[in-house]
Amino acid sequence: MEKLPSSASKKVRNKQSEIPQLFNLTITMFTRKSAFRATASDFRNLQQHMEMGIVPSFLFFNHYHISTSACTKKPSLPHKNGGFVSNNSTNISIDDALASFYRMVRVNPRPSVVEFGKFLGSFAKKKQYSTVVSLCNHMDLFGVTHNVYSLSALINCLCRLNHVDFAVSILGKMVKLGIQPNVITFNTLLNGLCMEGKIKEAEELFNEMVRQGHEPDVISYNTIINGLCKTGNTSMAVDVFKKMEQHGCKPDVVTYSTIIDSLCKDRLVNDAMKFLSEMVERGIPSNVVTYSSIVHGFCNLGQLNEATRLFKEMVGRDVMPNTVTFTILVDGLCKEGMVSEAQRVFETMIEKGVEPNIYTYNALMDGYCLQRQMNEAKKVFEIMIHEGCAPDVHSYNILINGYCKSRRMDEAKSLLAEMYHKALNPDTVTYSTLMQGLCQLGRPKEALNLFKEMCSSGLLPDMMTYSILLDGFCKHGYLDEALKLLKSMQEKKLEPDIVLCTILIEGMIIAGKLEVAKELFSKLFADGIRPTIRTYTVMIKGLLKAGLSDEAYDLFRKMEDDGFLPDSCSYNVIIQGFLQNQDSSTAIRLIDEMVGKRFSADSSTVQMLLDLESQDEIISQFMRGSSQGRKMK
Repeated sequence: MEKLPSSASKKVRNKQSEIPQLFNLTITMFTRKSAFRATASDFRNLQQHMEMGIVPSFLFFNHYHISTSACTKKPSLPHKNGGFVSNNSTNISIDDALASFYRMVRVNPRPSVVEFGKFLGSFAKKKQYSTVVSLCNHMDLFGVTHNVYSLSALINCLCRLNHVDFAVSILGKMVKLGIQPNVITFNTLLNGLCMEGKIKEAEELFNEMVRQGHEPDVISYNTIINGLCKTGNTSMAVDVFKKMEQHGCKPDVVTYSTIIDSLCKDRLVNDAMKFLSEMVERGIPSNVVTYSSIVHGFCNLGQLNEATRLFKEMVGRDVMPNTVTFTILVDGLCKEGMVSEAQRVFETMIEKGVEPNIYTYNALMDGYCLQRQMNEAKKVFEIMIHEGCAPDVHSYNILINGYCKSRRMDEAKSLLAEMYHKALNPDTVTYSTLMQGLCQLGRPKEALNLFKEMCSSGLLPDMMTYSILLDGFCKHGYLDEALKLLKSMQEKKLEPDIVLCTILIEGMIIAGKLEVAKELFSKLFADGIRPTIRTYTVMIKGLLKAGLSDEAYDLFRKMEDDGFLPDSCSYNVIIQGFLQNQDSSTAIRLIDEMVGKRFSADSSTVQMLLDLESQDEIISQFMRGSSQGRKMK
């Protein structure tokens, strides 16, 4: 490849001119605290580059170094198209691009700036963004004039490379060179800022665009609305939507679909339905994305009847559900225990020629596992493999969890072996699920062996893994092992959270070490760890078990004073404790209080009251005389 001529460097312009307001804005945005933080020297260099009309060149030199150093043999120049890179070429190397560029600049007369713009555009379309940045550097060095299209292409490529701050600086360069940016330029930069979550800067640029007399189009508004929705600012997005209409810009299906999707994610599905109705009234055709968002919203709220009704409505409007829509409905039905209905939707999907993906199969498998229908779940697993859809780690984790919940540990463990056989690496969830299954069957020692196997394979246990193992040890009387595990955690600089502390407190109570449990509970406050309702409930249960009813009652009231309102579980625990300690009058008083707060007695409390009715006059009167007591019979 020919060397770059030294005479190609562009002369520095000495002419000083006043920097327009838009250029000042780009500098402000570039140096904003939330934006890219350049050092003072880096910023001065950037200013010099901009004044010289040179794009920041670090991107080119880094890319060029990587490209050339990675190749042992220099690629040959394409001979077709007169030595120029063809628009139909794909995966063109930087060497080929530069060689073709040099041929263009040597042609006499030199091709127009429009041709150079097309040349850059061909690379941008192929997503060779670094190549475009490199070529723009060389255009400056060879004195090739830029126009709005070439610089807009450069801005787009810098944004795609996550260098939006440098893209902003190019906008300033355009204005300084007297090149008027167009709406495409602004839209490109707006999109780049929104993709990096710089919504405030995007809003400022949008407002400046309007001040400069550029009329935002539907793409401009859609970009801002999408950026606001992606950052959780749905209400602000709706405000922009309203302003859009006030300024005479008509929303399209993308605008509506973006707002609808964001409202559904905020669980405001009824509001989303109003936007859908508005679309229909205005004659804007909704698409599969619009309907899928609302179907998903209804499923997340557990409103499966509404989800199914809307699914049928979309089909009636000739909007064909795609794989995503079917998967959403299958998953929603399965989570509500409606696995038979989910199976029918799955079969309809196949009949309509819509191909299930791994998420569809996983959702249906999980549905069967939740219902403990493991044979059906395994059939779905086998169908998935037969149809050429390879199960992933999550697929195996679903099945393993199902077998563990069904107490079929041998089959669960055989799946772990199968994963290794298929070179599919289990993750922390795989091992944690198996350990929990073993602990629930009273086999914590086996779970510990699995824990060691997991660590030796290079996987790092998380807090959930430690919680499962610690809970297994504590509940089955292996207190020494539990303390060793806790010490191992601390050696690894992992501080126990409230879940682990609660497990340990409960373990001490089970082991008959109430004083140690009380010390641990008191130490929580000193260590700045905030207990949960469950922590209080565990401690209250322990005190009642030891016959310390007064202490338990005081702690129950302290729980309220500390800002934790008793729930159904905590009421039932303390009521059962007072019944066991033969303090029926306090138990009945607490029942009245519980019912007054719209909680109800659980099956264990009801059974205890029925058993004691014939022996305790206070309970007998309560069961005969009160509406609550009569309901329990």
